[in-house]
Amino acid sequence: DQWEVVPGRVASMLVLTAIHDIMKIESLLPRVQPEHAPYNGFRAHDVINDHDVALGYVLDHYGSLLPSYAALPKHEQASIRFTQSKIGFNHGWLVQGEAPPGALFSKFKSVLQSENAPPT
Repeated sequence: DQWEVVPGRVASMLVLTAIHDIMKIESLLPRVQPEHAPYNGFRAHDVINDHDVALGYVLDHYGSLLPSYAALPKHEQASIRFTQSKIGFNHGWLVQGEAPPGALFSKFKSVLQSENAPPT
């Protein structure tokens, strides 16, 4: 087997690396708009104070506000949204070994099961 670099996927990873912690800046935290409520446990008009959930919200509803993300093809945007808003995957936990496997992958597993993803 030979490995192949897929430029579009690399671009997506670079975009995710650039944007993944921007919601740690408190002044950027979004408020849940009534038409999007509830959103991951937040009600209408709540400030989303979890930076990962906040990024997921922005990607789900206002992705065009992030130019590097908006410039990606739709299928690459969908991959980033999947990791950020659908499964809440924490890259830091994985890379730094900060969480047990159950905490790291339980939501991932439940999403795969609920989406009827075919086994590989």
